[in-house]
Amino acid sequence: MADVREMRIFSADQIVVPEELPQILKEFSKEVIRQNPSDIVQFSKEYFEMKHKMQQEEAKAKTGKWDPLHSYK
Repeated sequence: MADVREMRIFSADQIVVPEELPQILKEFSKEVIRQNPSDIVQFSKEYFEMKHKMQQEEAKAKTGKWDPLHSYK
């Protein structure tokens, strides 16, 4: 594991936000507001598990098989 001192962020230039992250968070936030779950942590777990499963199925449909190394992009 890397030394914590090596991982410190001192400026905004050091932060790289994945291109798809804002859209993922927006969709997730909307669903939390719509559903108003009593247990947000459990809801989050189930939501992202469902999204992951959908992503796997889409990748499998495109290639005929699921490739875990290439299903995230």
